[in-house]
Amino acid sequence: MFQVRFSYFARPRRGRCDCCDRQQTLEGKILLLENTALIGDLILCAECAAAWGELLGQAREKVVQEWNFSEERERA
Repeated sequence: MFQVRFSYFARPRRGRCDCCDRQQTLEGKILLLENTALIGDLILCAECAAAWGELLGQAREKVVQEWNFSEERERA
């Protein structure tokens, strides 16, 4: 059975993205597995990692708007 696992680097680094071939900050990695054997990997920049994450249904959560409820209580 083939599997695709997605992970993010703890410390992003500069390099060439395997997907778009641009020199970028690399943030993610896709591991391609057949059962438990690693058959390939892709190292991705932030934009490609976000696109692949959405395609695989494993996208990171995005902060759309932050709310600070403690300040609102103090104003009232």
